Amino acid sequence: IIEERYPLLSKAILAGASAQIRNMATNGGKLMQRTRCYYFYDINTPCNKRDPGSGCSAISGYNRIHAILGQSENCIAVFPSDMCVALAALNATVNISSPEGERVLAFAEFHRLPADTPNIDNNLKHGEVITSIDL
Repeated sequence: IIEERYPLLSKAILAGASAQIRNMATNGGKLMQRTRCYYFYDINTPCNKRDPGSGCSAISGYNRIHAILGQSENCIAVFPSDMCVALAALNATVNISSPEGERVLAFAEFHRLPADTPNIDNNLKHGEVITSIDL
């Protein structure tokens, strides 16, 4: 059904992971994954996403694979999911549940730009979980 109705999403999913990963991964996991910026994972370098206020090593370091749009002076790391780009282009919505109730968020509003808080990747609140994605 996805391949027939949403070929953009199908191609993004196939391009974004091997068959082995696709068989084990979840859509929620793809939405919640962290950046693959090597400075984020190198604890010996400053990274505002990992340690707010420490600086962004990618800005003055090797940054060829980093953002040219949607970055800030605090962070230029990119989000690694091809599937998420397709969901935003398809105007998907994210259904979210918590002890306080349920809410729906436009997919384009789910992830946050780095701005002054690059350590906060998305607009989920504490205690919320993704229950489904609607196309």
